Amino acid sequence: MRSRTLPSVSKARPHGSDVQRPSTASPCGNVNIPSNLDTSTAVAAAADGTVTFQVQNFNAGSDGSTSVSVQVDPTGAGKKFVAATVKTNGNKNPSKVESDKVVVSLPAGTKCTGGKAGNLCLLSVKTTAGFGACTVVSQGKAPANPPAKAAVKSTAAKPVSAESTKAAAQPSVAQLAAKQTSKKTVFESCASDSECQQGCCGFSSGKCAGPDVAQSNGSGGCGHGAKAPNCNVATLLGFSDCIKGAKNGDLHDATIQAATAFTAKLDGFKFTPSVKTRDLEGKLAPSVMKAREAVREVLDELE
Repeated sequence: MRSRTLPSVSKARPHGSDVQRPSTASPCGNVNIPSNLDTSTAVAAAADGTVTFQVQNFNAGSDGSTSVSVQVDPTGAGKKFVAATVKTNGNKNPSKVESDKVVVSLPAGTKCTGGKAGNLCLLSVKTTAGFGACTVVSQGKAPANPPAKAAVKSTAAKPVSAESTKAAAQPSVAQLAAKQTSKKTVFESCASDSECQQGCCGFSSGKCAGPDVAQSNGSGGCGHGAKAPNCNVATLLGFSDCIKGAKNGDLHDATIQAATAFTAKLDGFKFTPSVKTRDLEGKLAPSVMKAREAVREVLDELE
């Protein structure tokens, strides 16, 4: 992930690198919502509860659709979304690169309560092609701003989050996979997932295994040495048959991402890295390192 900010409302034209893939699990794509809600410039909701913004595409055709569905979370936390009504929509099959106006009506009685000022809502905007972004809406107290811009697919760049500051380039599948070549292969004994090329040390077997196969071949899932099995890499590759009781970790973690990249390259699966806490040298950002150490201290005390 190249950025840690929500899509901003400004006169600047959005770029292909602003594109996200909103989903139920990640309504704003790879964006830390709590850390960025108050720092993102909001678009003001009108007195009648409508919100107007522009949707910019980066290529023509249905893949560059500017026709959207919109959900709103009045709390701004990104956990309690409800459908908003799209009154004016974009183009499902544009013949060119364009910017289309979208007008959304917030559900009747919506009261934005998010942010430090207690007047922010969060909109998750998703096109018919599955691309989009989030934007922040202010209600009442915040000053009016220019229309928001939600980015859709670019053929020139992989979907990543919107950015207001420059950050390190996103590691490629090849770069991440290269970190795994010196690790253990399947059937070799292991103490943890991190020792295995494919990021899976059989929970019951204690041997490196294919992350998807480990869910059903008697390995007991992945995660040997942990309290519960996981199917981290299998989940990232799109497999849903996790073993019963599996508990996945942080799927954006660089170690898990590298293992997934290796497996994807090995088996020919499609995979887009989403590492957001490490630079190309694999070093944790200082703030993340400090936060993780604090968590470890708390867990140690509980044990």
